[in-house]
Amino acid sequence: MIASTSTAGASTTRGARSVSRILEAAARLFGAQGFESASMSAVARAAGVSKGLLHYHFRSKEHLLIEAQRITFQKVHVEFEARFAQGDRGLPTALEGIDALWEALCGMRTWAPFMVETMSLAAQNRPIRPHVDEFYNESTILLERGVRNVFAQDLDALVMAPERLAMVIRTVLHGLVVELAYARSPSQMAKVDQAYRDLRSLFSRAILSGPFPSEATP
Repeated sequence: MIASTSTAGASTTRGARSVSRILEAAARLFGAQGFESASMSAVARAAGVSKGLLHYHFRSKEHLLIEAQRITFQKVHVEFEARFAQGDRGLPTALEGIDALWEALCGMRTWAPFMVETMSLAAQNRPIRPHVDEFYNESTILLERGVRNVFAQDLDALVMAPERLAMVIRTVLHGLVVELAYARSPSQMAKVDQAYRDLRSLFSRAILSGPFPSEATP
Protein backbone atom coordinates (compact mmCIF):
# COMPACT_ATOMS: atom_id res chain seq x y z
CA MET A 1 0.00 0.00 0.00
CA ILE A 2 2.82 2.38 0.86
CA ALA A 3 4.57 1.75 -2.45
CA SER A 4 1.31 2.26 -4.33
CA THR A 5 0.69 5.59 -2.59
CA SER A 6 4.24 6.71 -3.32
CA THR A 7 3.90 5.78 -6.98
CA ALA A 8 0.62 7.67 -7.24
CA GLY A 9 2.20 10.72 -5.63
CA ALA A 10 5.14 10.63 -8.04
CA SER A 11 2.74 10.31 -10.96
CA THR A 12 0.74 13.31 -9.73
CA THR A 13 3.92 15.36 -9.40
CA ARG A 14 5.03 14.45 -12.92
CA GLY A 15 1.58 15.33 -14.21
CA ALA A 16 1.68 18.72 -12.50
CA ARG A 17 5.10 19.44 -14.01
CA SER A 18 3.81 18.47 -17.46
CA VAL A 19 0.80 20.78 -17.09
CA SER A 20 3.06 23.62 -15.95
CA ARG A 21 5.35 23.17 -18.97
CA ILE A 22 2.37 23.03 -21.31
CA LEU A 23 0.86 26.23 -19.91
CA GLU A 24 4.18 28.08 -20.07
CA ALA A 25 4.70 26.98 -23.68
CA ALA A 26 1.13 27.88 -24.64
CA ALA A 27 1.44 31.37 -23.18
CA ARG A 28 4.68 31.99 -25.07
CA LEU A 29 3.33 30.73 -28.39
CA PHE A 30 -0.07 32.39 -28.10
CA GLY A 31 1.69 35.66 -27.31
CA ALA A 32 4.26 35.39 -30.11
CA GLN A 33 2.16 33.83 -32.87
CA GLY A 34 -1.42 34.61 -31.88
CA PHE A 35 -4.08 32.16 -30.82
CA GLU A 36 -5.12 31.19 -34.34
CA SER A 37 -1.58 30.60 -35.63
CA ALA A 38 -0.17 28.61 -32.71
CA SER A 39 -1.08 24.96 -33.17
CA MET A 40 -1.52 22.34 -30.49
CA SER A 41 1.32 20.37 -32.10
CA ALA A 42 3.62 23.38 -31.75
CA VAL A 43 2.63 23.76 -28.09
CA ALA A 44 3.37 20.07 -27.45
CA ARG A 45 6.80 20.36 -29.10
CA ALA A 46 7.64 23.53 -27.17
CA ALA A 47 6.58 21.89 -23.90
CA GLY A 48 8.51 18.69 -24.63
CA VAL A 49 5.44 16.45 -24.32
CA SER A 50 3.52 14.23 -26.69
CA LYS A 51 0.42 15.53 -28.42
CA GLY A 52 -1.51 12.72 -26.76
CA LEU A 53 -0.46 13.92 -23.30
CA LEU A 54 -1.38 17.49 -24.27
CA HIS A 55 -4.90 16.42 -25.25
CA TYR A 56 -5.15 14.29 -22.11
CA HIS A 57 -4.77 17.42 -19.98
CA PHE A 58 -6.51 19.93 -22.31
CA ARG A 59 -9.51 19.00 -24.45
CA SER A 60 -9.05 21.80 -26.99
CA LYS A 61 -6.97 24.84 -27.81
CA GLU A 62 -9.70 27.01 -26.33
CA HIS A 63 -9.51 25.03 -23.08
CA LEU A 64 -5.72 25.48 -23.06
CA LEU A 65 -6.06 29.22 -23.66
CA ILE A 66 -8.50 29.64 -20.77
CA GLU A 67 -6.36 27.63 -18.35
CA ALA A 68 -3.21 29.50 -19.37
CA GLN A 69 -5.02 32.76 -18.64
CA ARG A 70 -6.18 31.41 -15.28
CA ILE A 71 -2.61 30.57 -14.25
CA THR A 72 -1.38 33.98 -15.38
CA PHE A 73 -3.88 35.88 -13.27
CA GLN A 74 -3.45 33.53 -10.33
CA LYS A 75 0.28 34.26 -10.27
CA VAL A 76 -0.37 38.00 -10.26
CA HIS A 77 -3.01 37.92 -7.53
CA VAL A 78 -1.15 35.47 -5.30
CA GLU A 79 1.77 37.90 -5.31
CA PHE A 80 -0.60 40.80 -4.68
CA GLU A 81 -2.18 39.23 -1.62
CA ALA A 82 1.11 37.85 -0.30
CA ARG A 83 2.61 41.34 -0.09
CA PHE A 84 -0.43 42.62 1.78
CA ALA A 85 -0.25 39.72 4.20
CA GLN A 86 3.43 40.39 4.96
CA GLY A 87 3.17 44.14 5.59
CA ASP A 88 1.35 46.54 7.87
CA ARG A 89 -2.07 47.89 6.98
CA GLY A 90 -2.47 51.33 5.48
CA LEU A 91 -1.27 53.28 2.46
CA PRO A 92 2.42 52.18 2.55
CA THR A 93 1.36 48.53 2.50
CA ALA A 94 -1.14 49.20 -0.29
CA LEU A 95 1.61 50.80 -2.38
CA GLU A 96 3.89 47.82 -1.72
CA GLY A 97 1.12 45.53 -2.91
CA ILE A 98 0.57 47.53 -6.09
CA ASP A 99 4.32 47.62 -6.73
CA ALA A 100 4.44 43.84 -6.32
CA LEU A 101 1.61 43.47 -8.82
CA TRP A 102 3.39 45.71 -11.32
CA GLU A 103 6.66 43.80 -10.85
CA ALA A 104 4.81 40.54 -11.50
CA LEU A 105 3.31 41.94 -14.70
CA CYS A 106 6.73 43.17 -15.87
CA GLY A 107 8.19 39.78 -15.01
CA MET A 108 5.62 38.22 -17.34
CA ARG A 109 6.13 40.83 -20.03
CA THR A 110 6.47 38.15 -22.71
CA TRP A 111 2.97 37.02 -21.74
CA ALA A 112 1.46 40.47 -22.31
CA PRO A 113 0.56 39.89 -25.98
CA PHE A 114 -1.08 36.62 -24.92
CA MET A 115 -3.21 38.45 -22.34
CA VAL A 116 -4.27 41.00 -24.95
CA GLU A 117 -5.05 38.17 -27.38
CA THR A 118 -7.27 36.58 -24.75
CA MET A 119 -9.17 39.82 -24.16
CA SER A 120 -9.73 40.18 -27.89
CA LEU A 121 -10.98 36.62 -28.23
CA ALA A 122 -13.35 37.10 -25.32
CA ALA A 123 -14.99 39.97 -27.20
CA GLN A 124 -15.42 37.84 -30.33
CA ASN A 125 -15.77 34.21 -29.32
CA ARG A 126 -18.91 33.37 -27.36
CA PRO A 127 -17.71 29.97 -26.01
CA ILE A 128 -14.68 31.61 -24.38
CA ARG A 129 -16.30 34.75 -23.04
CA PRO A 130 -18.17 33.22 -20.05
CA HIS A 131 -14.94 31.72 -18.78
CA VAL A 132 -13.01 34.96 -19.23
CA ASP A 133 -15.82 36.84 -17.51
CA GLU A 134 -15.49 34.41 -14.62
CA PHE A 135 -11.75 35.06 -14.40
CA TYR A 136 -12.30 38.81 -14.45
CA ASN A 137 -14.91 38.51 -11.72
CA GLU A 138 -12.46 36.48 -9.65
CA SER A 139 -9.72 39.05 -10.13
CA THR A 140 -12.01 41.89 -9.08
CA ILE A 141 -13.06 39.98 -5.97
CA LEU A 142 -9.41 39.42 -5.04
CA LEU A 143 -8.63 43.10 -5.55
CA GLU A 144 -11.64 44.18 -3.49
CA ARG A 145 -10.59 41.80 -0.72
CA GLY A 146 -7.13 43.34 -0.77
CA VAL A 147 -8.51 46.87 -0.58
CA ARG A 148 -10.79 46.00 2.33
CA ASN A 149 -7.96 44.22 4.12
CA VAL A 150 -5.27 46.87 3.76
CA PHE A 151 -7.60 49.83 4.44
CA ALA A 152 -9.65 48.11 7.14
CA GLN A 153 -9.15 51.07 9.51
CA ASP A 154 -9.72 53.73 6.82
CA LEU A 155 -12.67 52.55 4.76
CA ASP A 156 -14.61 55.76 5.40
CA ALA A 157 -11.71 57.81 4.03
CA LEU A 158 -11.48 55.94 0.71
CA VAL A 159 -12.18 58.00 -2.38
CA MET A 160 -14.78 55.43 -3.47
CA ALA A 161 -16.29 52.15 -2.32
CA PRO A 162 -13.87 49.16 -2.31
CA GLU A 163 -15.77 47.28 -5.01
CA ARG A 164 -15.62 50.29 -7.35
CA LEU A 165 -12.00 50.97 -6.52
CA ALA A 166 -11.17 47.34 -7.32
CA MET A 167 -12.79 47.75 -10.74
CA VAL A 168 -10.78 50.93 -11.40
CA ILE A 169 -7.53 49.19 -10.43
CA ARG A 170 -8.33 46.21 -12.65
CA THR A 171 -9.13 48.50 -15.58
CA VAL A 172 -5.87 50.43 -15.14
CA LEU A 173 -3.89 47.19 -14.98
CA HIS A 174 -5.49 45.94 -18.18
CA GLY A 175 -4.48 49.20 -19.84
CA LEU A 176 -0.89 48.73 -18.66
CA VAL A 177 -0.89 45.18 -20.01
CA VAL A 178 -1.86 46.53 -23.44
CA GLU A 179 0.99 49.05 -23.22
CA LEU A 180 3.42 46.29 -22.23
CA ALA A 181 2.31 44.22 -25.21
CA TYR A 182 2.86 47.19 -27.54
CA ALA A 183 6.27 48.28 -26.18
CA ARG A 184 9.14 47.00 -28.31
CA SER A 185 12.14 49.17 -27.42
CA PRO A 186 13.79 50.17 -24.13
CA SER A 187 12.55 53.75 -24.59
CA GLN A 188 8.96 52.56 -25.09
CA MET A 189 9.23 50.33 -22.05
CA ALA A 190 10.57 53.28 -20.04
CA LYS A 191 7.50 55.30 -21.00
CA VAL A 192 5.20 52.51 -19.86
CA ASP A 193 7.05 52.29 -16.55
CA GLN A 194 6.76 56.06 -16.14
CA ALA A 195 3.03 55.81 -16.79
CA TYR A 196 2.82 53.30 -13.97
CA ARG A 197 4.81 55.61 -11.66
CA ASP A 198 2.49 58.51 -12.49
CA LEU A 199 -0.60 56.38 -11.82
CA ARG A 200 0.96 55.21 -8.55
CA SER A 201 1.52 58.82 -7.53
CA LEU A 202 -2.08 59.75 -8.32
CA PHE A 203 -3.27 56.73 -6.37
CA SER A 204 -1.19 57.61 -3.31
CA ARG A 205 -2.48 61.20 -3.27
CA ALA A 206 -6.14 60.52 -3.96
CA ILE A 207 -6.95 57.17 -2.37
CA LEU A 208 -7.58 58.49 1.14
CA SER A 209 -8.94 61.90 0.18
CA GLY A 210 -12.48 60.94 1.16
CA PRO A 211 -15.50 60.08 -1.01
CA PHE A 212 -16.22 62.13 -4.10
CA PRO A 213 -18.59 65.00 -3.23
CA SER A 214 -21.46 63.31 -5.07
CA GLU A 215 -20.93 60.19 -2.96
CA ALA A 216 -20.52 61.86 0.42
CA THR A 217 -23.06 60.86 3.05
CA PRO A 218 -25.51 63.76 3.71
